[in-house]
Amino acid sequence: MQLNINRRSALTGTAAAVTISFAGGRARAADLPVVTLDGAEATLRDADIATFSKSMTGPVLTPADADYNNARKIWNAMFERRPALIAKCTSVEDVKAAVSFGRDHNLLTAVKCGGHSISGQSVCERGLVIDLTGLRSVELDAKARTVRVAGGCLLGDVDAAAYAVGLASTFGVVSHTGVGGLTLGGGMGRLQRQFGMAVDNVLEVQVLTADGRLVTANKDQNQDLYWGVRGGGGNFGIVTSFKFQLHPFDSAVTTTSFNYGANDAKQVLRAYFDYANIAPDELWLTLGLGRNGKGEVGVNVSGSYMGSPDKADATLKTLGTFGSVKGKRTGTMPYVALQKIADVGGRHGRYHYAKSGMLGTIEGPTRAKLIDATVDYFMDQPQNNSHALFLLMGGAINRVPADATAYPHRTAMHNVDVGADGDVREGSDAYVQWGRKYWDVIDPFTGGGFYINSAMDDGEKRVRGNFGGNLDRLVALKTKYDPSNFFRLNANIKPMAKI
Repeated sequence: MQLNINRRSALTGTAAAVTISFAGGRARAADLPVVTLDGAEATLRDADIATFSKSMTGPVLTPADADYNNARKIWNAMFERRPALIAKCTSVEDVKAAVSFGRDHNLLTAVKCGGHSISGQSVCERGLVIDLTGLRSVELDAKARTVRVAGGCLLGDVDAAAYAVGLASTFGVVSHTGVGGLTLGGGMGRLQRQFGMAVDNVLEVQVLTADGRLVTANKDQNQDLYWGVRGGGGNFGIVTSFKFQLHPFDSAVTTTSFNYGANDAKQVLRAYFDYANIAPDELWLTLGLGRNGKGEVGVNVSGSYMGSPDKADATLKTLGTFGSVKGKRTGTMPYVALQKIADVGGRHGRYHYAKSGMLGTIEGPTRAKLIDATVDYFMDQPQNNSHALFLLMGGAINRVPADATAYPHRTAMHNVDVGADGDVREGSDAYVQWGRKYWDVIDPFTGGGFYINSAMDDGEKRVRGNFGGNLDRLVALKTKYDPSNFFRLNANIKPMAKI
């Protein structure tokens, strides 16, 4: 069986949507139902909405507007939410106006860029969505090897501009992902083992805080905020621009994918863990168990050599020694082409559920137990369109101290992700139940840490525990920059008064 496992297409959440009917067109604003930050019912007056709209250069959409239904949709179709207002920002001043309106009216507020929030938090029910997709500028300085990116940019915007002058940095694996969401949570990507994660390449940010200030943060100014946005998620404000370090990179990338039979699953996992300890930094490596829509099971090992093509064969051929190969694909392509290769599998509008966590170096009896648990549950508890995916971390990621940025997982060697996905809502409830039970089997091996961009139905205790020794510093930072917890639709760190 040919597997096409895409990590980003396996992440989601499960909140049910409440549909509000606006019969007869747009309701009078006095009848426009909204939800406050604390979940209370309220209304917005027509005059208030009109004043807000006049303060914006971009449109403010309500459920009566023709563009509303398209604007409210996000990547994960599990979430069918209807916000009261969508502020389509085209400038930093628009973002400031939207934040002020949401704060002044105490509205539940979501921030949307690429809309890839797997937990659906880039849209909210009967609240305000601050949509950044109109902020798409990319300013590249090839000589300095830096790029300044507006807060609404997608990863493909930056990849294309940088690669055109022989440069690159760590920017995800699906080109239509938003730069902001990816980066603030850490920012995985194919170059992470060479150049670190996206947060390790952030030189400066401009952040619009809940009180309407535009704050510049870098190694010299507002160092506390600079530290916190690099892994602390969207807790401290809306980043309206990022400045990234770029690196020379213009090699064609060689990729190889090997398919193995289900009976070899445990052997292949053992070989994967063995090789992970000696893999070169240039290797992007994944291993996946997958069950397709027909119930057929396969094992896939895929690698991309992110370095000189003349050195690729020696590394990639090793991936074909993990078991009895049933099928193989190999090819060489430009980096920007590789960065788009998962766009179709990770397209908008599919239904996803997954759970994930970080693993350290796995050895001895613990490794054997993890392999048995992973494979036995997957084989014994069948769920069509399901996966268990291991992604190699390490390399440059681990050479950064755990307290150097808010992102804490500097000793992790693997990210493990389990879940299911499909093209229709029918059967998606089964994904959730299966994924939760599977995660109960895997979680004891993780130590509780996870990539916050993969957060879905994770509770407050798990979110707080995820930040480890960085938590107290993050709580103090949240208390300083967002004491009312206005920015709460994220992997939320509550300020001191809210704990």
